[in-house]
Amino acid sequence: MRSLVSLVAAGALVALPAFAQIKSDQKMDNADASAMKQLAQSNLNEIEGGKAAASKAQSPDVKQFAQKMVDDHTQMLNDLKTLAQKKSVSLPDSGSLKDKAQMAWMEHTAGGDFDKKYMEEMVKDHQKDLKETRDIAAKAKDAEFKAAVQQASSKINEHLQLAQRIAKSAAAGSSSSSSSTTK
Repeated sequence: MRSLVSLVAAGALVALPAFAQIKSDQKMDNADASAMKQLAQSNLNEIEGGKAAASKAQSPDVKQFAQKMVDDHTQMLNDLKTLAQKKSVSLPDSGSLKDKAQMAWMEHTAGGDFDKKYMEEMVKDHQKDLKETRDIAAKAKDAEFKAAVQQASSKINEHLQLAQRIAKSAAAGSSSSSSSTTK
């Protein structure tokens, strides 16, 4: 009986390094985990801002863009949450105070001015996000995380191009309405 217990214990010790290796493969490098949290925060901010803009925007294009931000960033956040759970990374569950403060101007702006300012902010925000995701992808050590960031980067690039196009028409719309009132 004693030799059976010793045999089982020895087998467990031999299997332990293999189990530990499997388990550690799921853990992320601290830099990757930090970057994952940063991306989650950015997605949360885009979702919150998009919801506010979808209800406040005047232009149908801006409303549609804002809803796209909500939909796409919710999907990106859900994908990130799935990966984070797999990698044992805890993500934030609300937008940052800094970004909430930056979006406070939304409460005091309306109509065409709101649309113009929101789209200008979306262009700047997506330019910054695109640079950050490309940097994160270049430095990521975890292959799954790297692939997820590259996919997100591609989507952010699409958002940037769309935001630039809508921002130009929002700026043209506001300048044409002001020029038509001066004639």
